[in-house]
Amino acid sequence: MRTSLGILTAVAGLSLVAAAHAHDALSETDGDADIIVIAQNEVTPEAEVQQAADMNASGPKETTGIKALRMLGSVPLAGEFDSPDERVLRGREIDIEPGGRVAVHRHDGRPGIAYIVSGELTEHRVGVDGPVVKKAGDAVWEQTGTLHWWENEGDTVARVIVVDLVPPE
Repeated sequence: MRTSLGILTAVAGLSLVAAAHAHDALSETDGDADIIVIAQNEVTPEAEVQQAADMNASGPKETTGIKALRMLGSVPLAGEFDSPDERVLRGREIDIEPGGRVAVHRHDGRPGIAYIVSGELTEHRVGVDGPVVKKAGDAVWEQTGTLHWWENEGDTVARVIVVDLVPPE
């Protein structure tokens, strides 16, 4: 099953480049019709934020400055795993305003990849010496045990596409 997750995540990663280019091509013609404005706490699962807090992880305790989150879709995993009803493959596009932050959280059974489409984001990850600036074209892999948070220290909106495996809604 671990091999299947690796293959599925790699396929999702390859899809990100195409999705990013497709969105850039459409963004001038489709306007803001696809933008869904959401509550700041919908970017990171509350249970993951709470788990990080329980571990006394350093970093912001809440997410701020999210300009938009677009659901790119999800894929049922029937036929992919022994218990396919337990997960879906989800794709989201998130715009983070200058000064915005994604709260510190710990991934637990939610592997994924974040692809920076535009702008820059600084990742603060436990176990890594110092923060790391990720720029357009960079990808960040997230697996169980990843404990981190993000901030936009730049002066432009940062756009990131996140593809992960999550429980169905």
